[in-house]
Amino acid sequence: MPQRLAKRAFLYLDKTVKFTLFPLTTFSLLATPVLADTIWLKNGDKITGTLGVKISNKLTVKTTYADEVKINWNDIHSIDADKAILMQLSDGSIVNGRLVHTDEGQVILDEETNTPLVDTELDEIHYINPSRDLIGEGYVWTGNLSLGGAFNNGNSTNRNMQFNGESVLRGLENRYTVQGYYYWAEDNDQQTQNNARVRGQYDHFFTKKWFSYLNTIQEKDRFRDIKLRSTYGVGSGYQIFEGEKLNLSVEGGVSLIKQDYYEESDDNHAALRWAVNYNQYLFNSFVQAFHRHEVLYTARSPSQILVYSSTGLRFPFIFGLSASTQVDYNYDSRPVDDRVKGDTRALFTLGYSWK
Repeated sequence: MPQRLAKRAFLYLDKTVKFTLFPLTTFSLLATPVLADTIWLKNGDKITGTLGVKISNKLTVKTTYADEVKINWNDIHSIDADKAILMQLSDGSIVNGRLVHTDEGQVILDEETNTPLVDTELDEIHYINPSRDLIGEGYVWTGNLSLGGAFNNGNSTNRNMQFNGESVLRGLENRYTVQGYYYWAEDNDQQTQNNARVRGQYDHFFTKKWFSYLNTIQEKDRFRDIKLRSTYGVGSGYQIFEGEKLNLSVEGGVSLIKQDYYEESDDNHAALRWAVNYNQYLFNSFVQAFHRHEVLYTARSPSQILVYSSTGLRFPFIFGLSASTQVDYNYDSRPVDDRVKGDTRALFTLGYSWK
């Protein structure tokens, strides 16, 4: 009998404790503050979330109710950041602190001591959470590689391989680009295509838009009698657009062309150069359109015009994988032995992109 009474008392006490602790625990969870950054707009609205990036005139904010939103910087009245963020001010200084607003304006506080580091205004904040390359502390490496090919064995035997790629290393004032391709084909044990081209270029930005460049192009094509065509150029360019979604630049300068042929006499001459580089993500990054061409013109008699062009679409999959289709066109107004002036090539390849 005493054991039964003790057991009942224990069960009653257990239920009482649980019933008492449940509302206390619930209240404690509800009372725990949810950390978030707050953006106050000039029209009185308030947006809460996590501050993203401010590079141009847009501030990105990651929210729980609308994923990522973009806010016009000019529409923002003030910002209260919950934790320290990296900022570059208009004078070029780099500050890492907590951005809050007071009656006197915006203040950047030290996260540990909570003391003011800088008194500032929103229009003095140039970048928020920028990549290291934008503040001159590193480089961003982007690029792509594509590979395609086919083979057939049986009544007929043919094989072909297609490879092309680009690598770009971008810093605040410098950009290094390596781009090239190699195409090879064989039909019934007879080689029908064997050509390659590599371009290396260094760009130095002396403003945010204007840059000077040094480049070299090394090219060979057995079926156009080109043992090695070497081009060395210098000039300037203008970066019209540069970003994750859209890039567009134009270049102009002079080049020295050294042509070493298999059968024709070797040739050296100077030329004027013009180039356009373009790529853009479309339809919510479903596809990337790209186009590049460069023209080399020699004014001597007889004149020579060289054109290199590549235009296509790249379809990203997952994990950086992509499929691409493109058309390459090479033109030489003065080919050796009266050969065909223009070569057109259609490519369908699989590849990998990184950024």
